[in-house]
Amino acid sequence: MSDSLYQAATEGLRYQDARERPLRELDGPSELPVSLVLNEIPMGTLLASPEALEPLALGHAFTAGWITRREEVTAIHLSRLRHGLAVRLDVSEALARKAEGHQRRESSVSSCGACGVQDEAELMAGLTRLPPRAALSPEALMRGLERLERATRRGMHLALGLDAEGGLISQGADIGRHNALDRVIGMSLDSGVWPEALLVSSRCSLELVQKTIRARIPTLATLAVPSRLAVETARACDLNLICAHRGRRLELLSGQAD
Repeated sequence: MSDSLYQAATEGLRYQDARERPLRELDGPSELPVSLVLNEIPMGTLLASPEALEPLALGHAFTAGWITRREEVTAIHLSRLRHGLAVRLDVSEALARKAEGHQRRESSVSSCGACGVQDEAELMAGLTRLPPRAALSPEALMRGLERLERATRRGMHLALGLDAEGGLISQGADIGRHNALDRVIGMSLDSGVWPEALLVSSRCSLELVQKTIRARIPTLATLAVPSRLAVETARACDLNLICAHRGRRLELLSGQAD
């Protein structure tokens, strides 16, 4: 844009002053600290959207390696804290002690929860090579992208669990993309129905790849370009990793073509 066109386009442009607008009138997403507890052991705090907390807690516990099966959790309890919410998972004492041994030292973790781990071995723990599976077909993924567009929520990340035809199996929404993915995985733990692919409305970081591999879901598709480390890890583990480039083109970065 030339200087003259820029000046014409911006002439008279002003901020709309919303500094005094009451918080209840703002249309942004809700966000609260959600503390995760195994029995009586605090395991960490997520900043997350305060809805559908049971699948979030289950999915996070699974992808963090605290549990390996849904049956290991005998009950889930929700409670209010002074500034947030708590989700307690009842497990065996032996399992709780084992999970506590792998607990991250930080008292809280961000929505991109890989921050703060102790070393590379902890960061890469639990990854394995997946059985070779063909990636979701482009036609099926386009159907999933249409569903993602229809389900868009202002200020929220979405994760969809898709079947082989691009049909919707499960859906998770959260202010954090990792939490949205954990919600879908938690729903699969609860139902026993696992998707052929995950579609996430964000860029792809290493942790999204890790969570998908730990859930042994063969295909992960994201809207924006993944990090190089995410691609490297996906290739090492035979995960089908697809960048959808906001629906403009589909790029298979690792895994198996038809």
